[in-house]
Amino acid sequence: MKDTEIIELLLQRDEEALKEIDLRFGSRLKCIIRDIVKDEEDVLECLNDVYMKVWDSIPPTKPDNLEAYLRVISRNVALDRYKTKSRKSDIPKQVLFSIDDENFPEQAGPELTAETVEKTLKEEKIHDLLIAYTRAMPPNDQRLFVARYFYDMKIRTIANHTGLPVGTVKSALHRIKTGILAYLKKEGIEND
Repeated sequence: MKDTEIIELLLQRDEEALKEIDLRFGSRLKCIIRDIVKDEEDVLECLNDVYMKVWDSIPPTKPDNLEAYLRVISRNVALDRYKTKSRKSDIPKQVLFSIDDENFPEQAGPELTAETVEKTLKEEKIHDLLIAYTRAMPPNDQRLFVARYFYDMKIRTIANHTGLPVGTVKSALHRIKTGILAYLKKEGIEND
């Protein structure tokens, strides 16, 4: 079944669409989720959350590229799950405190200083420059870059998905990174 047919089924609120999504994209979505959350039970829960978000978002959304849409939702759901689990398990109970606590300001974190503000502004500028640079890349380079640094895919996995040899993928990613560093330097961002 084509993407447009699946989207049409979703627009008609036909549950068959979710079965088709699972058949066509389920294993790829599991890989994206598994790379982030690791635990198989969490992978299955995240996958169900992805299907629920797709069901809730189409309509009104009507994505042009269904697979890309599903991949982004999968990544975001997995990252949310990872952050939630990390937050629950990494914060010792004695560190948690009440806002009513008289020591709240000291415990709330570092104050804003010129350095932290400057660092935040620099990070935002780098983010904007990376977006601009990525949009200007040839489509094949965009796919490789996004797969590696957005989806955090392994080089061998990228090679398998694209049909390119591993060495070609490595070379292309090295060329892209070199280009990005040169671009950032040209825009006044020094490599710290």
